[in-house]
Amino acid sequence: MAFFNKNKKPSEGGSSATKRNPAKGRAWFERAATVADTRNYDYAIECYIDGLKFDPDNMKEHEALFEVAKRRRVNKGKPASFAERLKSSGKDPVSKMLDAEKIWAKDPLNRDTMLPFMEKAVAADEAESDLNLGEVAYWVGCKLIEANSTHPKPKAEVFIKTRDLFAQIQAYDKAVEACKYALSLSPSNDQLLFDLRNLEAELTLRKANYGGEFRDTVKDMDKQREHEQADEIGRSASATEDLLTKMRADYEENPEDLARLDKLVKVLESQSSDAGDEEAMKLLHEAFDRFGQYRYKLRAGDVQMRQYARQLRMLRNAAQEHPNDAALRKQYNDLLDKAKHFELDEFTERVKNYPTDMRMRFELGRRLYAFQRYDEAIGQLQDAQADPKNRPNALNTLGLCYEAKGWHDEAVETYRRGIEAHPLTDDKLGMELRYHLMKALEGAARRDRSLDKAREAREVGSQILQTNINYRDIRQCVERIRALMDELQKAAP
Repeated sequence: MAFFNKNKKPSEGGSSATKRNPAKGRAWFERAATVADTRNYDYAIECYIDGLKFDPDNMKEHEALFEVAKRRRVNKGKPASFAERLKSSGKDPVSKMLDAEKIWAKDPLNRDTMLPFMEKAVAADEAESDLNLGEVAYWVGCKLIEANSTHPKPKAEVFIKTRDLFAQIQAYDKAVEACKYALSLSPSNDQLLFDLRNLEAELTLRKANYGGEFRDTVKDMDKQREHEQADEIGRSASATEDLLTKMRADYEENPEDLARLDKLVKVLESQSSDAGDEEAMKLLHEAFDRFGQYRYKLRAGDVQMRQYARQLRMLRNAAQEHPNDAALRKQYNDLLDKAKHFELDEFTERVKNYPTDMRMRFELGRRLYAFQRYDEAIGQLQDAQADPKNRPNALNTLGLCYEAKGWHDEAVETYRRGIEAHPLTDDKLGMELRYHLMKALEGAARRDRSLDKAREAREVGSQILQTNINYRDIRQCVERIRALMDELQKAAP
């Protein structure tokens, strides 16, 4: 992850031209969430943009806007008209960025609307020293890489422009990734290869200088905005408790004020403690019962899953320190089983409440696969692959479902589509897709006694071997496939 704005010059007068007013912004954001629940997505987008005018680097609300944009698209919302594209009220860099974001929100998976938004975000970041708009540029840039890489016809020039924009905000990790994608489309381009080496050198240098913790230096903008006391969070147990006491009193004074509830829950979550989690979940469930908005129950589920993850991590560490403690292992396994069942039930309910959210379907599909409910998982994952963001991962898990049912041909075709959607060869997902493709081809070769399929499996395995000889059991796999080839060649007439 990269860090941002280390070399930004202060804007004239020593302060930002855009003045934050989180209170005004929050009023618009709350209205946007309420309106979105009624499916009035166009007005919700307008409200989010109006709120961001007062709080332009509030990443939580940029992300909320994106979720509404996706829901609008699923409900057949049309892209911005030509007239809307021409119309712009932006007189300063931040306003121009928000104009571009509104156009993008009406066509959120289109790389041609993402790129102008990223360009305007980078320009606004350079102009506004007191705002952290590099985070916004980084966020949409990641989506742009994904949209272009999963497009049936990816464009090298889009990757190159994205690379340069990432470099401008010193996000060299993503600049390297974008450059690799561009090089995969033009492998004989010496200039791209030269640029990639320079970017990788810059990335290595910065890792050495900053211990690899680039984005850890970025300020937590959400905590800055909440109120003056937010800086006290985490400084000490007593300071946190003082803050909680005040926030509890504020909330109890007006439990209908959802902004106060949100603040209190945030601080409780920040404690990363069972007591804090339990109180946060109780408040969120009460809000769900009172207001009937499912997002509160969903958030309570997120808190529960994080609590399970933290408890499991602690038990796992304890079990590793005491490997002969059978009671400790049983406690870990029992909690793991409980957490898995909770997540399955949670995402089953979420899909019912958000049937058009393909990310939810992907998460449900993953959990159904873990419970060996393959037919149900296949249905969810087939739907989830429609979302470009989840497509490679959905296809990877879908292929595993086919393999578990012994459908090797379907698995092979699915993994190939996954590799087409995710052409990188040396990252975690790229390696997984190729490894699973090799295994599926081997299975098909054994079933059909096919030398051609065995040969292809060996070629895929050899590519993995040359990339990382220590990847899983790749050496044993390649040796086994070679033995199969020898066997089939001897049996050939």
